[in-house]
Amino acid sequence: MDLATIMFKVDGIGDEISDYLDNTTVFASYAMSRTRPNASNAFGTTLGMLGSIDKETGNSVWLGVNAPCPIDPENSRIGIEWNKGSKYWRSMTYGEDTMTGSKIAARGTAWEIYRTQQLTKALSFGINATYVKYDYTGSNSFFGAEGTPMTIDQAKLMGQDPVESARDIKAYVRYSF
Repeated sequence: MDLATIMFKVDGIGDEISDYLDNTTVFASYAMSRTRPNASNAFGTTLGMLGSIDKETGNSVWLGVNAPCPIDPENSRIGIEWNKGSKYWRSMTYGEDTMTGSKIAARGTAWEIYRTQQLTKALSFGINATYVKYDYTGSNSFFGAEGTPMTIDQAKLMGQDPVESARDIKAYVRYSF
């Protein structure tokens, strides 16, 4: 598999227009994945990737803003992020801390909003909400026929019960030492 990513990040918008904009971060990322299913099993059968024995190309777009929270700009931050993954998109995000899986790996659209609050030098509090709307089955899937991406409607017609969307809301307290 080949992977490529281009990311654009701006730390501070404008040149001393305001403290708020000077402390705002904006980013955009474009990523591409391309499979190379050329391995064969002991019987000489080509093994597929993403349910195909052909090379398949997928892509993902990720946009976000992270800014000081207007309620307490010195000690808290807010953010919003948007992702969109295509039919054959395959990320390498195996580690994940949510029940929904990686929003970056979604073959569909994902939104995330969050707020973090620094309580002391070592203690912080955060809350975030993530929503993923899947366009295709198999997000985070990789090898063999079970990885064949199909639309949610196609999967339903085949008698499957695909996950159409996922939500994750969490609050946490973090201590750094």
